[in-house]
Amino acid sequence: MISMLQSSYPVLLQGLGQTLFYFVITLITSSLLGVLVTYLYGFKRIRPFISAYISIVRGTPLLLQLIFIYFGLPYFGITLDRMTAALIGFTFNYTGYIAEILRGGIQSVPQDQKDVAFVLGFSKSYTFYRILLPLSVRNSFPSLSNEVLVLLKDTALIYALGLSELIKVSRTLANIYVSAVPFIIVGLIYFTLSIIIEKLLKKIEKNMRKVTI
Repeated sequence: MISMLQSSYPVLLQGLGQTLFYFVITLITSSLLGVLVTYLYGFKRIRPFISAYISIVRGTPLLLQLIFIYFGLPYFGITLDRMTAALIGFTFNYTGYIAEILRGGIQSVPQDQKDVAFVLGFSKSYTFYRILLPLSVRNSFPSLSNEVLVLLKDTALIYALGLSELIKVSRTLANIYVSAVPFIIVGLIYFTLSIIIEKLLKKIEKNMRKVTI
């Protein structure tokens, strides 16, 4: 394993870089859009469309969504490169999940806090972004943390689109060395990343609990 790491670490680093790229970009875009979708859910006229969107996200596999965006959209005259298709697919999926988690967090906020904001004359947007959203994030942070960890592992699905990441690198190295060791190495990389991110998220949650909103 040490010999293999010494000879193939540049390829592994390249695959790790691609994995982290899709992870970070998806996390940022889906978080921002998830907040927006949660806010729009408060408007009754838009709510049925958002509910339908979330139902599609939760009712179909992420892999199918990625395949449809890259291989299916060309039949409708929309052709995307692999990277764009992967980012759109991940963002489409995780925006829905994050929005649903935040919506559940808002529902857990006591009604009297919402009533106080209304009595004080705060606007709907001010109440959402300054009161409800911070409380929702704090209440639902464990669920959000779980989604972050799932996202890290789900980045392996871009392999289905032919993109180079850790899983594809491990398959290539396994064919070159005729060994299962590359799969073990990549598994250890994912495991290490998960532990680091999990500890970071727990630290953030601990600090968040100390803050009184």
